[in-house]
Amino acid sequence: MLIGISLGPGDPELLTLKAISSLKKCSKVFVPGEMAATLARPYCDPQILQFPMIEDETELERIWQKNAEIVAGYAAEGLAGFACIGDVNTFSTFSHLERVIKQKHPGIDVATIPGVGVVPAAASRFGAALESSFTVSDGSEVETVIRMKATRPKKLAQELQARGFDDFTLGTRLCTPEEMIIRGEMPERSDYFSVLLARRKR
Repeated sequence: MLIGISLGPGDPELLTLKAISSLKKCSKVFVPGEMAATLARPYCDPQILQFPMIEDETELERIWQKNAEIVAGYAAEGLAGFACIGDVNTFSTFSHLERVIKQKHPGIDVATIPGVGVVPAAASRFGAALESSFTVSDGSEVETVIRMKATRPKKLAQELQARGFDDFTLGTRLCTPEEMIIRGEMPERSDYFSVLLARRKR
């Protein structure tokens, strides 16, 4: 099994208890650089994998494939971790690694642990309260929309379908014992603590 472990924005005190616990449990932990390694070292002996910042897509894919094979070798035999700065599901090295592993090694289970990502970290350091809708972008085309307080998910899905989104997931009371996740057809009504994820199918 492979666990993507979020290390937060850089402050060791912003690691979650679950992240620390997972770093300790994994038989092997990989990281994409020294900053991540420094945060992980109090809890494990991380191995740094090189992910150079280059634009050559062919070479990038070769690097993803090579590193994915290294990680998969450990994940197929036991509990392996890949720890990243920020949140592993948001603009993350882990997402690329996960894609390749799922393609090449579909039998390996993959899970992720959320962490303090760039949005809450920036809001905190800038003293900026995010009280209404905002956009987060790396300059690429928008392929995902997240709607909070999705109490009328079916209506929201219909509105988003008109904008080209066609893959929907609804989560209610996420990360609690009452968590419920619905994919595909959306219900008419949902809990106040609901989040709708809409994506364009690739």
